[in-house]
Amino acid sequence: MKALKYLDQWKVNLTETKELHCIEADDVIVNIQVCGICGTDVGIITGDYPVAHPGVTLGHETAGAVTQVGNDVRDFKVGDRVVINPTYSCQKCRMCQIGNFNHCETKVGTEAGVSYDGAFAEQYRAKEKFLIKIDDHVSFAAASLTEPLSCTITGVDKLSITHTNIRAAVIGAGPMGMLYLWVLHHRGVNAFMVEKNQYRYDFARRNLPAAASIYQDFEEAMQAEYPEQDAYIDLVVDTTGYLTEVVCEHLAPGGKLLNIALKDKKATIDVLKIADKSLSIMGSIDSLNNSFERAYAMIRDGHIPAERLISHEFPISEYEKAFQIVGCDINQQKLIPPQNPNCKVLLRIAEVG
Repeated sequence: MKALKYLDQWKVNLTETKELHCIEADDVIVNIQVCGICGTDVGIITGDYPVAHPGVTLGHETAGAVTQVGNDVRDFKVGDRVVINPTYSCQKCRMCQIGNFNHCETKVGTEAGVSYDGAFAEQYRAKEKFLIKIDDHVSFAAASLTEPLSCTITGVDKLSITHTNIRAAVIGAGPMGMLYLWVLHHRGVNAFMVEKNQYRYDFARRNLPAAASIYQDFEEAMQAEYPEQDAYIDLVVDTTGYLTEVVCEHLAPGGKLLNIALKDKKATIDVLKIADKSLSIMGSIDSLNNSFERAYAMIRDGHIPAERLISHEFPISEYEKAFQIVGCDINQQKLIPPQNPNCKVLLRIAEVG
């Protein structure tokens, strides 16, 4: 079977590998239909997020159809359409025991696309408990957004939003930024968006919630949204990692900054203001507290316009072109500004019904 392997920084290769089979009794083999490109995949390739094991198959935002089941599998059968939760947890270690399942101490060797062969491949070996059946009206493509949406729900949960009339913003109009904006909208918060890249800006402007606004500069947005002098904001989600210092200067008392960018970047923060203004600065990653199941339900029930957020699909043989769309030029070994309106880009692995 074909699989997109990570070899080293800027070195990936579409290779032929052995077909998969069930090894343990709760294994399920899934023929992959589509898999989304994540910022994590980009960070691994560029070396900005050096976590992947050389030789691992990349990819973790995926859906497909069951082709084999282990002897103890009861809830799934061959032919079932499924979406795969790649966030493993042992349920036994200290992190799991205190509820931090997304930081399971034994997940090394289990992380799809990092230390365990992921889903930029024709097949994936999953565990029964990490699968959800896809309803007939939900496409494989839409279902593949379940994983990034689940990470979004995890982050929004951490914000502990108790009022809907707060001032809020999302920095960055990539897939995660768009999902955060829509989840906040679903919870009654009308956030504005900031995106400096013209192409991402153009795509986002056409696919925002009706009441949302978008700007290309944070300071400009603050002046437009809150024209009074010394305006402050209550909540900011930064998906880029570049505006921490700027945002902190504008946080209102009790304000919250959530950073979800996996960027090797430092920021200077006034510690006195954190205490004196009761500020919260936090990060978030992965699925937690049933967020994967809740994410699929939001897609299934139409609360998130999943299909609209998918801008491109490429066959896996054109993976270099797909990564270039999101600003990762593998041939030139450099990051480039996106040159086309885009959001979520999918690799189509196989047609399986």
